[in-house]
Amino acid sequence: MSVIVKCPACGTKNRIEDDAEGAPVCGKCKSPLLLHQTVGPINLSDADFDSVIANSPKPVLVDFWAAWCGPCRMMEPILENFAHSQSSIVVAKFDTESNPLIPSKFQIFSIPTMILFERGKEVKRITGAMPLEALEHQLSPWIKVN
Repeated sequence: MSVIVKCPACGTKNRIEDDAEGAPVCGKCKSPLLLHQTVGPINLSDADFDSVIANSPKPVLVDFWAAWCGPCRMMEPILENFAHSQSSIVVAKFDTESNPLIPSKFQIFSIPTMILFERGKEVKRITGAMPLEALEHQLSPWIKVN
């Protein structure tokens, strides 16, 4: 069995087989496909950020982080858990060191900062590390019960 998934970055329709291994990517532009969030957070960059955020059918929680940031590293397993525990919000990671344009655009002054985007617009901003339960509480209006 397979499903057709439209790429949020370039709009290309991709056929994804149920038994495919690994995280699905677009056959044309190689951007992550937003099928189910079973593979954990996706990685975004300055190059694909705007198109993924604008074209996602689901809200996207973007974690702005850096490798040298201790609280960011503390949030990594929490965001992994969150991505796997629900299917109504796509979780993405954005490395602020490698990609400085988007953090500047959104005035990211401290990390970790997580921004929830809905239909391309910022709807919620969360700063600092927190346990999974606190993150779920902050995002509860956007989490749908499966």
